[in-house]
Amino acid sequence: MRYSGAGGSLGASQPAVWAIRNVVAPVHRWIYRCSRGRVLARNILLLSTEGCRTGKVHTNPVFFLRDSDQFVICNVRPRNERTNPWVLNLRAHPTATVQIGADRITCDAHELEDAQVDRYWPRLVALWPAYREHYERSGDRTVFVLEPRV
Repeated sequence: MRYSGAGGSLGASQPAVWAIRNVVAPVHRWIYRCSRGRVLARNILLLSTEGCRTGKVHTNPVFFLRDSDQFVICNVRPRNERTNPWVLNLRAHPTATVQIGADRITCDAHELEDAQVDRYWPRLVALWPAYREHYERSGDRTVFVLEPRV
């Protein structure tokens, strides 16, 4: 699904970034948990990470791609915004739990280098077009592969 307006992707505007972080994500997380991923869950997982400073568990809805048994997640930092906390958390503690539907899976996270990111970039932009606009403005993107523990 593409969200676009006259100025480009709706998700790339400053008000949309605020609304997604402060309104949409918390509501989405609640609906996802209550419905066990049956509502509003297309290409979205719940990512639970350990806080890099607090040690508390934080859970965020995140778009994802499947690559065989792995999950690919992306964060593109909007200009004038701080890095998303889940990125910092995964860098500090590269273990996460993902919930896809009713399934909860413990994964090891690996941050990709730019050359590896290029493999997934077209599919990530197709999933959420605002990624391209944020990246064009800030030049800052982070992509992780989450590998389920065996």
